[in-house]
Amino acid sequence: MIVVAVYWLFEPVPIAATALLPIVLFPLLGVANSSDICMNYMKESFMMFIGGLIVAVAVEDCKLHERIALKVLLLIGSEIKWLMMGFMVTTMLLSMWISNTATTAMMVPIVDAVVGEITMTSDGNNIPLEENSSLTESKQVCSDDEEKPSSKKDQGSICSTLKVACLLCVCYGANIGGTGTLTGTGPNMVLKGMMEELHPESTDITFATWMMYNVPGMLLCVFIAWFYLWLVYVRCSNIDHNIESKEKIHEIISKRYARLGPISSHEASVIVLFLILVFLWVFRDPKFIPGWASIFSSDTKIGDSAPAIAVAFLLFYLPSNIRDLNSRPLLEWKTAQVKLPWGVLLLLGGGFALAHGAEVSGLSTLLGEKLSSLNVLPPGAVVAIICFMTAMITEIASNTTSATIILPVLNQMALSIGVNPLFLMLPVSVVCSYAFMLPVATPPNAIAFESGNMRTIDMAKPGLVMNLVCCAVQLFMVNTLGVAIFDLNTFPSWAKLSLHTNMSAQNISGFENIVVNASQYLNDTLLT
Repeated sequence: MIVVAVYWLFEPVPIAATALLPIVLFPLLGVANSSDICMNYMKESFMMFIGGLIVAVAVEDCKLHERIALKVLLLIGSEIKWLMMGFMVTTMLLSMWISNTATTAMMVPIVDAVVGEITMTSDGNNIPLEENSSLTESKQVCSDDEEKPSSKKDQGSICSTLKVACLLCVCYGANIGGTGTLTGTGPNMVLKGMMEELHPESTDITFATWMMYNVPGMLLCVFIAWFYLWLVYVRCSNIDHNIESKEKIHEIISKRYARLGPISSHEASVIVLFLILVFLWVFRDPKFIPGWASIFSSDTKIGDSAPAIAVAFLLFYLPSNIRDLNSRPLLEWKTAQVKLPWGVLLLLGGGFALAHGAEVSGLSTLLGEKLSSLNVLPPGAVVAIICFMTAMITEIASNTTSATIILPVLNQMALSIGVNPLFLMLPVSVVCSYAFMLPVATPPNAIAFESGNMRTIDMAKPGLVMNLVCCAVQLFMVNTLGVAIFDLNTFPSWAKLSLHTNMSAQNISGFENIVVNASQYLNDTLLT
């Protein structure tokens, strides 16, 4: 486990390749059979993740996400503060369903075009920005002002400040938005998979309960982030932001939206299937009412993977043009094959394989005994310490890697001190996505950092504040909404069952040692 964790942290080889090491090491070291280890690389939660990713690729392939983004920006408004809100809310909504990297990459050119328009207007230059504004062109707008050298400094300050603020809105929205749904980001699926592996009797984590718990916290974090960035970069800034460009900003966004044309049959079909999938996920087992899965045989458990794969299959089957049955399908396999993050699936499997090895080897029991000394601290204090530590770790390791390493340890800690495992694991899995300080922490951070020509300090200072604030929000949510939804103040029956299973396995192991020693003694006696 230490070898794999170190390789994941420093990446001498790709993390997906490192995730395959348990298949080699555990059988060679006599920890577990190859067949048992390999089964950890394809769980029910993986199929749910794959189905959700395929739908996200289809949304991206037909440009539906760009249409949604531009429409939201048109609706929210063109003033500086509402524009920042628009960038953040749009990125958050898209990141809940599609890759945060793809969302950020799509939003950056829009930020470039809008900031470039504001800069030109503030300089008294009303030449409209080209519709196909690229990152390079926007950088030239922000730096090229040879005709009016007297205003070069002011223009550069306006451009730099606004661009940094808007790009931070985008990367914060992408990181926070992924926490809103189970399929939004890797740590969420790590938690679901760990619960299925370690506590198969638990049915607490479903798509509906996850959204009921995380969406309010996500919205609160996004609102705080928007207010903080607006306060620092606009309200309390010494720069006089020219607001006369509101019409120009609205015009450029309108032109981009008009260039998409009317909604096509392809887009309409994808959005209908997407809404059907969300409906099936939310109402499979919503807890507050009987779900649609209850109408089937009680002997057969239908998980969230079934509707995900069903809708994914339809994407490959249905034609993109309903009037032409011979047209290409809504999604071609070669497109999905290229865009699906297969490495993330291997990383998830590697984490489950490590958890399996720790359980069968007795390491989990040993860790539980050592960590039981923490019961002198209140559970709330333990959660707070772990959350802030995780927020620091996830700045230098990927969020999925952080969750994969930390969650199995927290599960055993919770069992040892008699606390509901979700009370520790749920907030930590969310905090793994709160990486705002360093460019290397997440792909959205890296894209924003590169696009804005930022210094590390430009991202680290506001990022530190956001880390602390979002961790505080998560602690508040887990002690209020989390307790109400998951009954976190009680030690659940499925946790007691897991605890008894571990103790029984330990007792059986000890009994086997007694039998082996007795047999050896009898053999020695007879030989004598």
